[in-house]
Amino acid sequence: MSKVWPEIRLTVNGVLHTVSVPPMKRLLDVLREDLRLTGTKEGCGEGECGSCA
Repeated sequence: MSKVWPEIRLTVNGVLHTVSVPPMKRLLDVLREDLRLTGTKEGCGEGECGSCA
């Protein structure tokens, strides 16, 4: 069975990107895994430190 995810368009650093990702995928993971922008870092991963805010 093939799943079709929603297409999302976003501009990062002035460059337009289009990705198809699962609805619950975190923006952090889209940036790092799909767009290969590994300069984006995760804080505590639990919402405690405030870096995701």
